[in-house]
Amino acid sequence: MNLNAFRFSAGLLGRVLLVAGAVGALGACSLRQPILHQAQQILPESVRVPAGHVAVFEAQGRGDLLYECQAIKRAPYEYAWLLRSAGLRLQDGSGNTIVYYPDTRSRWEHSDGSRATARELVEISGGKQNMPLLRAMVAPSDTKGALATISYIQARRTVGGVVPTPCTSASLGMRVSVPYEAAHVFWRPAA
Repeated sequence: MNLNAFRFSAGLLGRVLLVAGAVGALGACSLRQPILHQAQQILPESVRVPAGHVAVFEAQGRGDLLYECQAIKRAPYEYAWLLRSAGLRLQDGSGNTIVYYPDTRSRWEHSDGSRATARELVEISGGKQNMPLLRAMVAPSDTKGALATISYIQARRTVGGVVPTPCTSASLGMRVSVPYEAAHVFWRPAA
């Protein structure tokens, strides 16, 4: 085989691989959307997103949460593990970071500056040692970005994130780091 024939073959092979990769990527995108919607059927009804919404993207989180045992009520004393971490760090498929701040006013902040705040929050047990599954109807961001049109956020597949021992007077002031994993799916109204 001469050099020109080799260059032609290598160039043709490169174009074939490029087209195959693009088709594979498009196929993965088109397959991902139905998978997110089909997963709705296996979730408890209280955390399903209502019809008329479409899943936009999913963000995965994995890390450690820091808790501290504190007295939350006097006479009689009650104790609870309070979250001291800045929040759960999630990453979407494009590598962007979203931080979830669980609280009475749960919120999500995207690295592009957009944010969403829970207006209504439904939580159910994710298991004894797992963070709860949730569905939040959110007020969309007042800034442009990935969360600008989001209407619902779900926490699915939660693993860990809960301190395994009770907070008592003996553990008052103690800090514990707990590993967690979570997947959050972001929804917007269907066009």
